[in-house]
Amino acid sequence: MKKIALFAAATAAVLATPAMAQNVTGTITLNGTVASKCSVSSNSNAATFAQTVNFGELAKADGTLRTTLAADFTTAAVQATVVCNTGTPMVSVDANPMVNAAFTPVPTGYANTINYTAKVAVATATPGTVNFSNATTAAASPATAVGAALANSANNVVITTSGFATSASTDILGAGSYTGTITVVISPT
Repeated sequence: MKKIALFAAATAAVLATPAMAQNVTGTITLNGTVASKCSVSSNSNAATFAQTVNFGELAKADGTLRTTLAADFTTAAVQATVVCNTGTPMVSVDANPMVNAAFTPVPTGYANTINYTAKVAVATATPGTVNFSNATTAAASPATAVGAALANSANNVVITTSGFATSASTDILGAGSYTGTITVVISPT
């Protein structure tokens, strides 16, 4: 009986002794995503930028189109700071003529439409500038790859114009208000 009690005590002692220390390894995986997006950097939630260029009087004293509209547009400094988080943004440009829809019908020798070309210069991170353009007499330009990430800098998108003209340089502009638009779309891919 003593032997059984001694054996039981020895077995209990072995079982009560902690096992030798061993390493334990844990692996924690962290996952997340960032959606492809572009925004106006002055407001990270903004998906649009807008500016109005008021040329004032469009005609010279003789009634024909002023020749300084492109310079006036450049003086207005039409620009934006756009941030895209992809290396493959796309740009499209759609220029619509300045039209005086109230001046109809348009008599011979007069005009109610002013055509021009819109130009968009996009600064890239490479560094460099990629230029896009669209004439009001053409269809909107298709979305075209910039070829690099946008520059992470202020005013990395600059819009200018050129070639303001009526059908004939001798056309008299019809009296009234003229309105046109330039739409620039910058997408992440």
